[in-house]
Amino acid sequence: MVAPRREHLLKTALSLFNQYGFHATGIDKVQAVSGVSKTTMYKYFKSKDELIQAVLEMRHDDFGQWFETRVGAIAKEKYPEHQHAKLLAVFDSLSEWFHSDTFFGCNFINASSEYSDINHPIHRYSSEHKIQLSQFIKKLLIEIPEADKQELSLEILVLIEGAIVCAHTTGLKDSAERAKGMMVRLLNSYLQSV
Repeated sequence: MVAPRREHLLKTALSLFNQYGFHATGIDKVQAVSGVSKTTMYKYFKSKDELIQAVLEMRHDDFGQWFETRVGAIAKEKYPEHQHAKLLAVFDSLSEWFHSDTFFGCNFINASSEYSDINHPIHRYSSEHKIQLSQFIKKLLIEIPEADKQELSLEILVLIEGAIVCAHTTGLKDSAERAKGMMVRLLNSYLQSV
């Protein structure tokens, strides 16, 4: 079980990182806004990087749980008979996120941009988050030859990531719908070649 003060620190830090960025948000700002003492702050996090890592881990778990739940619910509700219902629902779930008041772009894209050294632990964790997303997509691919699933899951990941960046940077909130249409055409071309 997560200690209440630790969880409060993580949620405060996430909010500040979303608003100001990782580098621009000092640990003193997190401490001040959260209202915890320096002693408490350093009891849980020995460095800012450790705090950021913990925030990303929390975000990975929370968003992953929400995302899988929404994908399953939307698939049953909107596409009950479709063989790729969950794959279509991935993009509908993204669209819900883009239109929510909790959309500030992707924490993992933002973190990997600010920590651009591919060997930095924060960059590596962000990369692992995306790899896990591609593995989730791969499980949703039905009637695709096993030899093609890895490549197709990565191509769909590119569509997802492009939609996230486009929705955030340009304000095109229909980016998920556009990416879904591209994914359907891509999927159909794979299925026709089987």
